Amino acid sequence: MRKMKVALIGAGSVSFALGALQDMALSPRLKNEVQLEIALMDIVKENVNRTYQYALQLFEAFGHNAKIWQTTDLEAALTQADFAIVAIEVNRYFYWSQDFHIPRRYGSKQIYGENGGPGSMFHTLRNLGPMLEIARTMERVCPDAWFINYTNPEAKLVEAVSKLTSIRIVGLCHGLDMGIQQLCEFLEKKPDEIGIEAGGLNHFGFFTKIWDKKTGEDLYPLFREQEKKANRLAQFDHYALSRTMYHTYGYYPYPGTNHCGEYVSYAEDFYAGLSLQFRYNPIREKLWEEGSRTPDFVYCATGNTLDKGLFDSVQTQESWVEQAYTFNKENVRPSNEYAIPIIEAIFFDDEIQINSANLPNRGAIKGLPDDMVVETQAIVNGSGITLKPMTVELPTAIIGTIHIQGTIHKLLLEAYLEKSKTKLLQAILLDPQAPSYYQACAMIDEMCELQKDILPELEWK
Repeated sequence: MRKMKVALIGAGSVSFALGALQDMALSPRLKNEVQLEIALMDIVKENVNRTYQYALQLFEAFGHNAKIWQTTDLEAALTQADFAIVAIEVNRYFYWSQDFHIPRRYGSKQIYGENGGPGSMFHTLRNLGPMLEIARTMERVCPDAWFINYTNPEAKLVEAVSKLTSIRIVGLCHGLDMGIQQLCEFLEKKPDEIGIEAGGLNHFGFFTKIWDKKTGEDLYPLFREQEKKANRLAQFDHYALSRTMYHTYGYYPYPGTNHCGEYVSYAEDFYAGLSLQFRYNPIREKLWEEGSRTPDFVYCATGNTLDKGLFDSVQTQESWVEQAYTFNKENVRPSNEYAIPIIEAIFFDDEIQINSANLPNRGAIKGLPDDMVVETQAIVNGSGITLKPMTVELPTAIIGTIHIQGTIHKLLLEAYLEKSKTKLLQAILLDPQAPSYYQACAMIDEMCELQKDILPELEWK
């Protein structure tokens, strides 16, 4: 049998690492048609060992004899790998809380700060160095391998690796599938009953076509009627801004308010969960000081977030991780992520279509630069991954919004390469959620001091 080596970089990740391992364990082809080797790598020894112990139980339970080993050595994990699945983040919520609070303290109206807004720019700069280190190591020890990325900010990082290295990289996200689920709720249909064309920027995409797979009927007229009838407050934090954007631009966006809203200046009115983001009491709690607790991350106000009793227990990050790593065969199911289907299609030269991939545009979306990383549907086979050209042009206003982000991508790369606070300032001032000039300068200085142990060293030029 042919050999296949998969390296999981950032193997301490709960969602993506465990999901990829479960998908590999459940795959008949990876069990019966290849000699599979899985290298688990993380910079934190305790985290990678935790994943390793889980993986041993998982593969034994499914009678899968893959060779699995753990390491903190990046080069060893990547040597002669066929695929690298990457999901990295250091002290995730600690730094995300800074990305959220500090720009807003200086006047930014950003609502999330993960992939868009001033906060996302610091998020990008923190992850750029490690991402390039992974890619440049791959250039030495597995130059033909595919770099399959789940790390955010997806578009910014994939564009950096694609421009600064020779490694083939694709960014994956389930945001478009979240949008399909929303369409199905309005249409009262199942996901496998509808066809779609969609794309744009990661976390800022639009459905340009919706149709009934069985009859070929255009479903946008039905969607229009259903959306009119729907309760205007239903699932507010997921749907409110999306519905407003649909009314404004004529196409329904994905994945939802708190992500789409990162790229526009008017999202605040449509995000009830904004005041819950990393909420704390400044009188009693001193954020980010030694010994202090990072406030809980709240994704949205929808669901039972606000319906807790006064003394109900709240699941902590620690208890969530412990629960995730407690092996139970009955809980193992497909993740519905794309990494393993992509690996199988490329390795066995099958042809599949996936709902979304982040790759350089190369004409797939009209009106956007060829070298900008965009997100749309893609074809995967033994030759690699190719974006499907969209047949419907996105509206001018949407293209314009995405163009701004493409320019920000370039400026962030220049800021990183030139070690320049000035280029970072240019990127921030271009963003729809920018603070004033003086506030932006002060914000940059504070963030660079606050995150100096993990940000690249930047100077005013």
